[in-house]
Formats: sequence, structure tokens, C-alpha cells
Amino acid sequence: MGRRGFVPISMERYIKIHLKSNPGAKRERVKAALKRALNARKSGVLCQCGEPIWVIGSAMVGNRCFTCITGESEPDHDYEIDEALRY
Repeated sequence: MGRRGFVPISMERYIKIHLKSNPGAKRERVKAALKRALNARKSGVLCQCGEPIWVIGSAMVGNRCFTCITGESEPDHDYEIDEALRY
């Protein structure tokens, strides 16, 4: 079995995928939400459990980590904004 973890993705590429899967979503709202979550991550905002926030999930449901959002212990090839993985 391969290594588990996040798959880095650019914000623009993720937005395209998100809009294709969610045709009613507004591009600028999605982008603004992702930027807010990314800025929070860069600023050191942590989930209520103390872990770093997951930018893609946090953009949709508030500043939380992957586990608190999904209930899964770790990502298994789930996307995360590439820039967020540096923080």
C-alpha cells in the first residue's frame, strides 16, 4: 500500500475541480474562502484540538483540522492547497 497523506494542489486547480463538482458555487466566493483559510493557516491558527487546520476543509466549514472535519485519522490522498503544506 502506498504512502498516505495529502496530495498538493494549486489553489486555481482546486477551484476548477470544486466548481465542476459544485456547479452552483460561485468562483469568487470559493476563492475568497480558500484565501481566508490559507491566511489563517499561515498565521498559525490551529484547530480546537491543537492541530494545524486543513485549508480546503476549513474554507467550507470553519477552521478545523482534517481529522475534526472528516473523522478520519489521517488524509488518504485528499487534496490540500500546496502553499498550506509549507506551514
